[in-house]
Amino acid sequence: MIYKIKMNKEDYFKINNKLISANVEINGEDVYFEVEAGSYQILKKSNYKYKLIESFRSKILRYLSKYSLIIVGLLFMFSILYMNAFRISKVQFNRETPINDEMEQTIRSAFKKLFFFNFCNLNYEKISRQFRVKYPQYPYINVSLKQNVIFVEIYNYDEVTHPADNSTPGDIVAKKDGIVDVFYVYNGENQVKKNEYVQSGDILISGSVTDKRIQASGLVMATTYEKYVLSQEKNTTESQLTDEKDRYVQITFFGLKFNFGKDHHYTQFEQNSTTTFNFFDFFTIKQIEDTKKDDIMKTYTYEEALEYSARRIEEDFQKSQVNSLEKIVALRELKCEETDQAYTFTFIVKKYESIGVFQSY
Repeated sequence: MIYKIKMNKEDYFKINNKLISANVEINGEDVYFEVEAGSYQILKKSNYKYKLIESFRSKILRYLSKYSLIIVGLLFMFSILYMNAFRISKVQFNRETPINDEMEQTIRSAFKKLFFFNFCNLNYEKISRQFRVKYPQYPYINVSLKQNVIFVEIYNYDEVTHPADNSTPGDIVAKKDGIVDVFYVYNGENQVKKNEYVQSGDILISGSVTDKRIQASGLVMATTYEKYVLSQEKNTTESQLTDEKDRYVQITFFGLKFNFGKDHHYTQFEQNSTTTFNFFDFFTIKQIEDTKKDDIMKTYTYEEALEYSARRIEEDFQKSQVNSLEKIVALRELKCEETDQAYTFTFIVKKYESIGVFQSY
């Protein structure tokens, strides 16, 4: 740091040999000069009179230097308070529904991990509107942040209604053919009746009400029939997890990965990782566990292939399930075509499911 000094000319020349001066100016009986911190300390310890002349910048720098610890502490405190406003402790739902896991996964994909905490700067009004459009089977979905908890409120049709979101006008249309059973209209005008056969693309709930266009929402449950054709090879090679595991630490620094304690390099493996530290994705520390996989030969009999194919249909249905009312009513094999290499099954599946999807204008 540079100090600008004003001093009597005679006194200055008496101590000049002990100082390292710069920009010396003589004005009458006074001398103006600049010194660095070391020379300034020597001058302070002397008995000579002087006047410290500071610029605004030097005053600020001296002030910051003097109170640096207090300033750093205050900045740290305000940073913690600011960061705490975005810290997330958990995602909480007001009820269990089949769409909870999918919605939570969407929300958590926006999380950023810092140290041991999750942070999120989602636009909660925007994500709420997206969910209402994606899941029109529910009359109202709202996502909000309260005291570091993300609350997801999902309402049913027998509960108190909430203001409709009309930001995206459109209809609820049939995504497939079916026979209508029950329907709940939350917003818009009903276009179907019980036991009515509807085709894919038909309007179930209209968003055109009198002279307005609004966002239709509602639930239409129907009985549907669908044909599935699945092939299953008789002899397959499947990967199976073994008991052999490799645990190690992975450090990522600006996209570069460094593994510590890694003993094996499996050709096939299943990896599970836990992030223990994350500084805005620039620097992360993870605990990694790789579980080795081995290839095994599997030969399917007719019965095994039939059971496996039926299970694939059921699992796919469960993954796309949007409410607890949906179910597979019946699953029947129509025929099986067999070759030397595979079985090809044709199924007819009777389902009870929600057939309405939102379609904007």
